[in-house]
Amino acid sequence: MKLAEVWNERLTGAEVRPLTHNDDELIYQFQASHPEYFDHFQDHPVTRQEAIQDVTDLPLNAQPEQKAYLGVFQNGELQVLVDLIIDYPLPSLVWLGMWLPAKDLAPADSAAFYHSLVTTLQAADAVQLQLSVFMGDRQMKQFWEDLGLAAMQTTAVVKGERVANVTIYQDKF
Repeated sequence: MKLAEVWNERLTGAEVRPLTHNDDELIYQFQASHPEYFDHFQDHPVTRQEAIQDVTDLPLNAQPEQKAYLGVFQNGELQVLVDLIIDYPLPSLVWLGMWLPAKDLAPADSAAFYHSLVTTLQAADAVQLQLSVFMGDRQMKQFWEDLGLAAMQTTAVVKGERVANVTIYQDKF
C-alpha cells in the first residue's frame, strides 16, 4: 500500500511513513505516554507487547494488505500514530482503529493532519471513514465532533476480559 506516499504529497511540513517492527521502541514509548487512552479499556498500563502487536493486528476478516499503520512526523518527532484498515468492513469504507496524537500537538494541527488524510482517502476512492471513541473519552469525542463526524451508534467491545462501551462515528466524504 502506498498510502503513506500519497498522503505525503498532501502534507506540508510533515512526513508520513509506515511504522514497522523496526519502530517497536518508538511505538511503545509513544503509546506508554498516553495512559489515559488505555485506561478506557484495560486495567493496567500498556505493555510493550500490547503496543507493538498493533503493527500487525487485524480485525476479523481483514487481510494484511488492507492495513496501514502509519506515523506522522514533524522535525523527526512522531506527532500522530494512525492505524487504518482500508476497504473494511466494506469496500470504499476505511476503519480508523487508532488516531493517537502527541500530547503537545495542538488540536488544530491534529485536525489539519486528519483533513489531509481525508483528502488522500478520497483520492483513493474511499467514501466513508468510521472509528470508535471510548465512553468517557471526552477529549476525542469533542475532537471528532468538532470535525463534523456523526455519532452512529453505541456498542460494547471486548478487549481481553474487559468490556468497554464505545460510540461509532462516521465521516462521509
